[in-house]
Amino acid sequence: MNVSIVFLAGGSGTRLWPMSRTNLPKQLQKLVGDKTLIQQSYERVVGLAKDEDIYIDTAAKYVEEIKKQLPTLPAENMIAEPSAKNTAAAVGLAAIHLYHKDPKSIMVSLHADHIVSKVDNFVSAVKTAVQTVEDNPELIVTIGIEATFPSTELGYIKKTNLYKTISDTEVYNVERFVEKPDAETAEKFLATNSYFWNAGYFIWRVDMLLDLYKKFLPNTYNHLMKIESAIGTPEYETILNEEYEQVDKEAVDVAILEKGPKIVVVPADLGWSDIGTWSSLHDVLIESQDSNLVSRGMHTSIDTDDCLIYAHDKMIATVGLKNVIIVDTPDVLLVADKSKAKDVKKIIDKLKEEGKHHLL
Repeated sequence: MNVSIVFLAGGSGTRLWPMSRTNLPKQLQKLVGDKTLIQQSYERVVGLAKDEDIYIDTAAKYVEEIKKQLPTLPAENMIAEPSAKNTAAAVGLAAIHLYHKDPKSIMVSLHADHIVSKVDNFVSAVKTAVQTVEDNPELIVTIGIEATFPSTELGYIKKTNLYKTISDTEVYNVERFVEKPDAETAEKFLATNSYFWNAGYFIWRVDMLLDLYKKFLPNTYNHLMKIESAIGTPEYETILNEEYEQVDKEAVDVAILEKGPKIVVVPADLGWSDIGTWSSLHDVLIESQDSNLVSRGMHTSIDTDDCLIYAHDKMIATVGLKNVIIVDTPDVLLVADKSKAKDVKKIIDKLKEEGKHHLL
């Protein structure tokens, strides 16, 4: 049974503005280490699949840059979305490409903009998930991230009873998915030891997945299957553009996963972060340092602590700062309270209202 890895890589990472931009989002940036997030994501799966079975599902405008960053991947494995239609459409588009190649293939759907420091655990969890689907093709398997603090910025997965044990790894039935909770609820979740963070990692057989689309998203299914029939033909691009514009704009979690299919979860300690904000990036980086001060580029400081400072081509000098984010780019300087890092997205919204799209 063929197993393919699909990375969803079309997001814009707006909360990491001004470094993450419309034309060069966070997955294509070197935020941690000397390789981009998508390059690090690719390296994590090279032992799980050959290049011909690794796909990138992304916005059309990012394809050429991704080809430069991942030159060994076949060009035909770049699945280009004509427009942003949310994850149900993106996952469905990838699924029909795999279905065209092998209707019974197993799809491992991952995100290309996450940090995973415990790679061996990641590989083991994916192998367990794939084995679970091979044993029971009607199952959807997700990987649940062991929660380390009561996050209000992440979704959660609640487990119930044990489904089975595979190679010493316990796999649990899923009771429900929960969207971002408030602080009090998140605290309760952690206290029960029954909830995991939802990283959006899913493993499924593509024919079974498309059956769910047909049942729960019939409009999207019909347009996707018209695209599938054109794969490999001269008309593909034309039909893709025409049909993809008519699919439903919904999240796959809400449109499919919360509608009642059988789902199980593989718990995993991955050393994981979605680095969704500058604050979470700071937290990731300080794990390898002795100080809470993280700086990149030219920076000198006196009495500065618990800060994240990204310099570009000028010296940034700080005195007496605490809990502050400074990000310098050629055309924008961001200064923010670290505890308000998630509100950077509001700046994006304001710039749009002001018509300053060149800064996005």
